[in-house]
Amino acid sequence: MKESKETESEQLVSMLCKRSFLSLWSYSRPEGKERGKELCDSLVVCDPDIIIFSVKECKVTDSGNLEVDWERWRRAAVQESYKQAYGAQRIISLKPSVVTREGTEGLPYPDASRRQIHRVAVALGAQRRVPFAFGDFGKGFVHVIDEISLLVLMTELDTITDFVQYLTRKEAFFSSGVKALITGGEEDILALYILNNYSFPANCDYIEVGAGLWADFQKKPEYKAKKIADRESYIWDDLIEDFCGHFQRGTLEFGNNLSDVEMVTRIMARENRFSRRILGKSFKYFMDQRGKITSRYKISDSGIAYVFLVKPHGFKREDRMIELGTRCGVVRGINPQLTTVVGIATEEYMPGRGYSLDAFYFHRPVWTSEDQALLENIQREFRYFTNPIESKMQEDEYPGSWPDSM
Repeated sequence: MKESKETESEQLVSMLCKRSFLSLWSYSRPEGKERGKELCDSLVVCDPDIIIFSVKECKVTDSGNLEVDWERWRRAAVQESYKQAYGAQRIISLKPSVVTREGTEGLPYPDASRRQIHRVAVALGAQRRVPFAFGDFGKGFVHVIDEISLLVLMTELDTITDFVQYLTRKEAFFSSGVKALITGGEEDILALYILNNYSFPANCDYIEVGAGLWADFQKKPEYKAKKIADRESYIWDDLIEDFCGHFQRGTLEFGNNLSDVEMVTRIMARENRFSRRILGKSFKYFMDQRGKITSRYKISDSGIAYVFLVKPHGFKREDRMIELGTRCGVVRGINPQLTTVVGIATEEYMPGRGYSLDAFYFHRPVWTSEDQALLENIQREFRYFTNPIESKMQEDEYPGSWPDSM
């Protein structure tokens, strides 16, 4: 069966998914029920979340009857989009893993017991001249966004955690029975959500969301300061994509299979944008101190600890990996509130020399007396993190203070 050509709109959504949710978890036009049939236009799978994107673009006709023209557009752009999303959800329930458009096996789908599915209908072409609604169209809540709000949502909520948190909280709020008058767009709902501390109003029976809320929000100096401060967060994105690139090129010496690489990088990728800013700054500072600091660790607000290790060029990677894993175990032991530690190792920077990356995953839900005895022996012999130098930093997500009035 011949595959249909990807439209510019579908390419745009695919590009935005890869940029926002990163390449390992984003699939463009994955295979559906059979070869040659697409599941949806873009699919994001990052355990436990699955985001189904269905993209439809249709121009509004001019028949002289406005109601007829609106209804035709809604059927072609909105209805066809959510129908595809519902169909994709049904097929996903029957398959163990993603099948790419090339027919190769991708990531396994999260187990049905913890799977969270989010449906996004991208309805384009009306340029906000046709009223339409989001909600449950019979088989689950569907978020309907247009060309104006598409770029806002996919650039402002450009991590898997930030994006699905918004979708989940929005769905819960608008499914609670609240009566809503929305004269603005999805971007104005987003502004309401951010200004309400990343939530929606509690104990609310009626709400109005007018146009211009997002435009006013963007003018705030705190918003502009955040965008500048977030630049360092993309160090973390680049590090994740570096690992994925090494995996795709087969240059990871240890754990060079999809399951191992995805498990470690998924933990990194599930950090939200603010946490990535802090982690990016921490990693940059560590690398800037190469030659002075061998190892450092940072505990994220997500409850994950990250151990950074740098060794000179020529240091055996096998020995480096052993030290990285040992240091991860030590960090777990001296921080009893933790259960998971991720280690990242590389070489000291040298002009004209390349670099390698290794990662280690350490998960120990229960810390035993045997673990404690081993920890104490390691610290006596190797002195790992026995007298750590602590550094503290104050970081506001929105630098400056919000005015009393929104």
